[in-house]
This record gives sequence, C-alpha cells and structure tokens, in this order.
Amino acid sequence: MSDTTKQLEELVRNRDPLKIEKEGDFVHAAVMLILRESGEELSILFIKRPESDRDAFSGHVAFPGGKMAEGDKSKLDTAIRETHEEIGVDLNLCGHLIGELDDVNPNNPRTDNYIVTPYLCLLSGEVTLKPNMLEVEAAVWVPLSHLKDEKNVKIRFRERRGRTVQDYVYSYKQYIIWGMTGRIVHQFLSFSSHLF
Repeated sequence: MSDTTKQLEELVRNRDPLKIEKEGDFVHAAVMLILRESGEELSILFIKRPESDRDAFSGHVAFPGGKMAEGDKSKLDTAIRETHEEIGVDLNLCGHLIGELDDVNPNNPRTDNYIVTPYLCLLSGEVTLKPNMLEVEAAVWVPLSHLKDEKNVKIRFRERRGRTVQDYVYSYKQYIIWGMTGRIVHQFLSFSSHLF
C-alpha cells in the first residue's frame, strides 16, 4: 500500500459518512468503488451496463453493485457479492476495504425509492476481470488524475420532481459518467483529490 492510499484510508476512516434515514418502502442497495495502484497512478473501475428495458440504469456507466438480496448480512456484503457476480472479482480474497462514503438517492424517477451506500476498496494484487455479459457490457479503469482534471467534467443543472439538482458529468474516451455515479465520483473527489 502506497503512502497515498494510506493517507486516503485515514481520511475516509476519520469522516462520518452521511446516512439517508427515511421511513417507508425503500430499496436498499450498495456499490463498490474499486481502486488499483499502477506505479504512481491510482485508477478506479467503472462498468457499462447493457441496454435493457428491465434495467432502470440501462446503458449507464456505473460501479459494480446492486440491490440487497436475501442472505446479505449488510450492504457491504451486497457490494462484495455484486462485484463478484458482475466482474468475477472476489474482494474477500483480493481487496482491502478502505471505508464507506455518503449514501446517495438516485434522481432517476424509476429509482427514487433507492438508498445506495457506496464503499471504497483497494485491490491488493493483480486481478483478471471476467464481466458477466448479462449485466456488464464493458469494464474500464479510469485514472483518478483524469477524473480530477477540470477539462473532463461538466456541471449541469436539471429539474427533478419540482426541484433543481446539480449533476456532474465526467467524460473518458467514449464513456460518459453521470447521474448517481457522477455524484458519487464528485463526492469522493471533493474530500480526497488533493492526494492524487
């Protein structure tokens, strides 16, 4: 583990993640931000979801993750299970959990009853990604230096259910990272970008 990732772990563990506490019929879900070190560079893994009428996040660039299932003891278990199902990586064997980020609620009208908890994990070695083609069209590593470069992000404002929401749109090659995933990237970089 590099000095940078040690500092990142300390930073994440010394902050209290904001939790969304709501009454009612909410769907609980979790995603995993997976980091890897390559020399001096840190990259983060994104997946592109295939086009599907059944998927509210159809075609989106996202993090591995999904809804809690029966048998998941926690949201962290959900994120680890979904990562294994979607890209064939067992984080129990090759991951080092750094911590938890702030809960998010998607702005997508089809999923506004979701409460999503993002987790941050560092790969502890080289892995081979094996995308499940039913759930993942592509997997791509994006350098954090690219994401924090202002020329690769745009801020836009959109109306959602009578209120204005701020959206962060990142571009990398042919991929566009926006919506809930863009907001999670922005949240992460807002407290950590000085390290990279």
